[in-house]
Amino acid sequence: MPGMGSMPGMGGGGAAGAGGVSAADAVMFLAMWAGMVIAMMLPVAVPLVAAHRFVTRTRGRAGTVATAVFIAGYLLVWMVSGLVPLLLMVAERAVVPSGAGVWRTAGTGLVIAAAGAFQFTGLKTRCLTVCRSPLSFVLTHDFTAGTAGTLRAGALNGLYCLGCCWALMLVQAAVGLSNLLWMGALTLLFLAERVLRTGRVIARAAGGVMVVLGVALMLEPLVHTPVAALVG
Repeated sequence: MPGMGSMPGMGGGGAAGAGGVSAADAVMFLAMWAGMVIAMMLPVAVPLVAAHRFVTRTRGRAGTVATAVFIAGYLLVWMVSGLVPLLLMVAERAVVPSGAGVWRTAGTGLVIAAAGAFQFTGLKTRCLTVCRSPLSFVLTHDFTAGTAGTLRAGALNGLYCLGCCWALMLVQAAVGLSNLLWMGALTLLFLAERVLRTGRVIARAAGGVMVVLGVALMLEPLVHTPVAALVG
C-alpha cells in the first residue's frame, strides 16, 4: 500500500524489526497516527462535546473538566487503535517486495473496496446511529462514578465511533497518513454521515463509489488506469 510502504522516514533508521519496520519507524507511524486522529476526529466530535457540555451544566457539574476527561477517553480509544494499521504495515513489508508499486496500488485498492463494502453492513449502521445522536448517548449514560465513570463513557463512545469509522481510517493509513486530499475528503464524509439528515444515504453512496474505485485499483497490475494517481 503506498501510504504504509512509502511513508517519509519509514525504514530509514534504527534496527529493523519484523517486516523491515524499525522501532523508529513504529514510533513515527504512531506519532503520525495520533496527529491524524486529532486532525480528523476532533472536528467530528464537536457535536458530542457540545452535548456533553450542555448536560454537565444542567446537572451542575464542573463542565469543562468533565468534558475534557470525556473526550480524553474518546481519543484514547483512537490512539490505541493505531496499533492495528501498524501491524498491517509490518505484514505488508514482509509480504510485498520493495519497489512493487503496482502491487502496492492493488493492495490499497483492496483496502478501499473492503472499506466501501463495510459501509453497507449492520455494524456500520448500528454504530452510525449512536454517532448521529450524541445528546441521546450522553443522557443515557451514568456519570455518577466521577472521573473514572466519565472516562469510561468517553471510551465507550470512542468504541462506537471506531466501529463506525475504522475501515475508512484504514483507507487513510493505506493512502498515506499525510495525504491531505484524502484526509480532507474522509473528514467531510465523517461529518456528513453524522450531521446531515441524509447521512445514512451518503454513507452508502460513498461506499458504492469506494467499491468501484477499489476494484479499479486492484486491477492495476493488469490494466493501468488514471485512477492510480489518486493513491500515488
